[in-house]
Amino acid sequence: MLWPDGRHIAANGRGRIFLWSLATGECTRVLKTGAICRNGEPWFRLAGEAELGRVLEAHEIRGLAVWDSKDWRRVQTFEGHGEEVQAAAVVSEDRVVSISADSSARLWDAWTGENLRTLETGPLYALAHSPARGLVAVGGSNGAVHLLEGLTLNVRALFHLRMATARHEPLGAERKEQLGIVWNRPSNTLRALAWHPDGEHLLCGSWDFVARMFHSRTGRVVRQWHGHAHWVDFVAVEPSRGLLCTGSSDGTVRVWSLDSTECLAVHDVGHADLGGLLVHDRTLYVTCQRELLSVPLG
Repeated sequence: MLWPDGRHIAANGRGRIFLWSLATGECTRVLKTGAICRNGEPWFRLAGEAELGRVLEAHEIRGLAVWDSKDWRRVQTFEGHGEEVQAAAVVSEDRVVSISADSSARLWDAWTGENLRTLETGPLYALAHSPARGLVAVGGSNGAVHLLEGLTLNVRALFHLRMATARHEPLGAERKEQLGIVWNRPSNTLRALAWHPDGEHLLCGSWDFVARMFHSRTGRVVRQWHGHAHWVDFVAVEPSRGLLCTGSSDGTVRVWSLDSTECLAVHDVGHADLGGLLVHDRTLYVTCQRELLSVPLG
């Protein structure tokens, strides 16, 4: 994620947050958090909010916390989820929305930590906030997508995306061993969501190895991007040039045209465990294994 100061890229892991300078590419600071990773790698998608300089990070095993990024002071914790919190967003000055594999989305008071509402769903793993529209899209198992009002969690739309049959070049045994892949079965689980620049469509990455674009209110699939040979865990958008960037546990990051199914570039990062993707100032930033890789997008 882009740090609230606009000068650093951040990624989390093993109870730490690592900050890299955009100017030099060097890791300049390591911050301690209250996150406990049962399997070693983080499950929580780090999130920030620039106006008040707040950062959302996991807390212990099943909670989350909001931090002041300037003095690295924990402002509040939020506890109540029954499983690990997967992602969260600051949707207003006094509201936070979180999702979990415990089959719920929760609305919190950002200052007191009070749980204001719990929406029962299926297991959730992906979240995309649209500040301009006041909407939050959440997705998870069985291709389920809920379109929610950010301040109330009222449901605007609910649908299920069908599992796609991926078209790709299969990974060879040597490549699987290099990446440490032992489980190669596709599933209809959504792991990443992002809003299209038009504000009407959503982009998603799924464990069926396919990225797709669909209408946020109807679920109608407009476009699919095939080529990844394993789970698509991250998506990011470069709006000025109309680009979609996807990251997969097949060890590659791909750049596509939003207006066609054309794959414009494939970048081999050599790791299955990507930490995240971020597009900023026409550059694609990829975090993996405490490293920051930068790819100019032209």
